[in-house]
Amino acid sequence: MQTEQHSCSTCGSHVSSAFVTLTIGEVEEMSDIKQCLQYDRNAVVLHAGQYPRGVLCIHHGHVKLTRNGMDGREQILRFAGPGDMVGYASMVSGQPYTSNCIAVEESAICFVPSETLFRMVRENPHLAIRIMQSLSHELEDAERRVVEIAQKSVRERVAEALLILKETFGVDQDGETLNSRLTRDEIASIVGTAPESVIRTLSEFKTDKLIETDGRIIRLKNIKGLLRTANIED
Repeated sequence: MQTEQHSCSTCGSHVSSAFVTLTIGEVEEMSDIKQCLQYDRNAVVLHAGQYPRGVLCIHHGHVKLTRNGMDGREQILRFAGPGDMVGYASMVSGQPYTSNCIAVEESAICFVPSETLFRMVRENPHLAIRIMQSLSHELEDAERRVVEIAQKSVRERVAEALLILKETFGVDQDGETLNSRLTRDEIASIVGTAPESVIRTLSEFKTDKLIETDGRIIRLKNIKGLLRTANIED
């Protein structure tokens, strides 16, 4: 883990984050007070149970937010990428973090102290609204996941997981190869099933010519077919 220097005024992620509402003076203050760290893949950024001292903003890279089930198995709740904030829900509630935050690739992450953010929220109502919107979107996503796990088949959920990976990490220049190199265990923890079920379902998708695989590399050969399989409207 190494310290980095990134100016908020020149940060490309700034325009996609809640901090886009900050004034020029607030951006300069944020740049001066924040701390940016570089994390390698699988590095733990936050532990569940820790009390929040501030929020994290992803400069580049991606992290996964996870919880461990009663059997100790990891469940991926969501991913966060450039411009996304992490830990703000616990900061607002004053409760310990409810999930772990783990880098899934080399990532640069900026830490903003809670006292700075609370003061900016009080002084900048536009920032307060953006944070409220982010909380609302997270709640909607969580409710949708509950319904999907209860009502969708494993085949539908695996197809949807591949589409989520495409949206989150993007694809290579060929327009097909997922930039993500998640393990089958990690994909299973997105879907909420056993790795063996994911491996079997991906094999079925290959037979159906929906995808091609080469180790961890996955190529999406038929997006419309995956949308139909996931029971998502095109």
